[in-house]
Amino acid sequence: MKPIGSSPRQARAAPVRAGLVLCALVLCSQVAAAQEQVARTVHNLSSSGPGRVRAASEGRVCIFCHASHNTSAMVPLWNRELSNASYQIYRSSTLDARVQQPTGSSKLCLSCHDGTIAMGNIVSQVERIRMASGGYLPAGLTNLGTDLSDDHPISFVYSGGLAAADRQLVNPGNLGFHVQLDSDQQVQCTTCHDAHDNTYGNFLVMDNASGELCMTCHKMDGWNSSAHRTSNASMADRQLGDWPYRNVAENACRSCHRPHSAAGRERLLIFENEEDNCLSCHDGQVARTNIRSEIQKRSAHDPTRRTGEHDPVEKLGGDRDHVECSDCHNPHAVAKLSRSSRYVPIDETLAKVKGVSRGGSPVQEARHEYEVCFRCHGDRAVKVDRRIERQSDTDNLRLEFNPSNPSAHPIVSPSRGSASESVSLLSSIPSGTQLRCTDCHNSDDGPRAGGSGPSGPHGSIYEPLLERNYSTRDDTPESLFSYALCYKCHSRTSILNDDSYRGHKLHVEGVQAPCSACHDPHGVSRAASRGGSDHTHLINFDLAIVSPERNTGRMEYRDTGRFSGTCTLTCHNVPHVKAKYGPGIQPKGPNQKP
Repeated sequence: MKPIGSSPRQARAAPVRAGLVLCALVLCSQVAAAQEQVARTVHNLSSSGPGRVRAASEGRVCIFCHASHNTSAMVPLWNRELSNASYQIYRSSTLDARVQQPTGSSKLCLSCHDGTIAMGNIVSQVERIRMASGGYLPAGLTNLGTDLSDDHPISFVYSGGLAAADRQLVNPGNLGFHVQLDSDQQVQCTTCHDAHDNTYGNFLVMDNASGELCMTCHKMDGWNSSAHRTSNASMADRQLGDWPYRNVAENACRSCHRPHSAAGRERLLIFENEEDNCLSCHDGQVARTNIRSEIQKRSAHDPTRRTGEHDPVEKLGGDRDHVECSDCHNPHAVAKLSRSSRYVPIDETLAKVKGVSRGGSPVQEARHEYEVCFRCHGDRAVKVDRRIERQSDTDNLRLEFNPSNPSAHPIVSPSRGSASESVSLLSSIPSGTQLRCTDCHNSDDGPRAGGSGPSGPHGSIYEPLLERNYSTRDDTPESLFSYALCYKCHSRTSILNDDSYRGHKLHVEGVQAPCSACHDPHGVSRAASRGGSDHTHLINFDLAIVSPERNTGRMEYRDTGRFSGTCTLTCHNVPHVKAKYGPGIQPKGPNQKP
């Protein structure tokens, strides 16, 4: 219907004017709502602001960022001077994005938060607004400075290609409503923060309890079943970290990471030393296990001995040996350890970690415990203190455990011997059994040792990182304690009764030679052998105790059949020349000629 008393042109213009008025009213309503919302936050820099940074007398709330006239060319009606600073930007060996100098809305945020522009410097008026709290943003977590290398990266294109290359990022098409990229598809400060709304604290665009904001972009493999996602262990009484929530599950990503002013710049860790991010909880105060006390033991995988050496993408065998918690544990995937009595190839605490196969090839996700160990104790083995030098000598455990060796403990495959050939084994250990490295190398007070401490080779009072005592010194009196590790699987009664070897009691109890004088507990690599020994039954002589026979210059063991063989060598200054042992052959004493 045409308005009464108006021309056709006026009639057509009326709805347009009405629409403009409606838009203006809506805009004014939104501005008023935004102003009312901001007024209750520390972004209200006016004299009525609730924070410690506020103006001396200026009562306008929005003027510090926006103005209707005489503003810069920046959207939205930007009223602040912009910094000309050159920023140190985030760098990481695991970063796939191409991060550049701050752009867009991040540049606007930094006009306050880099601390280089006075808070009262606005474009719409010549005179600077006088601040009651000082001219510049005070030092603290909100003053990021010009060094952004310790802050979450900004001003980079978040594309489908980046998500595909990284594989731990959500496709940008699935980010949802709250998390928004800018018009250039870049991540900016405004992707995570809404300067006008502090409903969720720190001006976050959504609640980050349980890592919900972080997980909008990041999808960490194994996270859904991770103990760090589900643990209700309390962090409320701990003051070491920057933890905003009550327990581990609620803090989630924030248990280890801090998006701004992170001490551990690469990967934004709360603490500078990588291991401190683990040990701040795994000291018995938050996590039930006290790993900190374990790594202080005499023999330990101690991550505190080296700092700044580890990198997630490092090649095996660097210039300096080191160990970090994340070499064996993936913090995004590590799960609660189940107490299974059956053989488990790899337990939950080693989920989603790298390894090396029995053939020596890198493995992105280890399926067997030994593959994790082979990363450091395989082809590029780290130095182990007090390692015994043997006739067949190598520190490459991958070679020592090779099933094609003359003999090896069954780590990479089940045992091959029949029960009748392994008469000393306890009845609870059947033929075809397969072992794990942690059956021997484990905490001395963990559950497998009958204690209440943590499982795993973190530390032990017995070298080298053994669950139980294993004496390797010559002239050691035989006892249940001296060879406790051996007697865990092998019957002490059977050994001292000479059921498998007629000379066991003589050598171990009479001569007081340790088990290690003749036996290599890992295995014997024929490829590394020196001399002509057969090396069955794990026989691989300790060169500090056994030496070549003086006249022949030979040091060798020959396997001549079931429970029988010959030795040519010198031990305890007693020469042996094809000294025989076997059924019906009485071994000679230490003072008798062989």
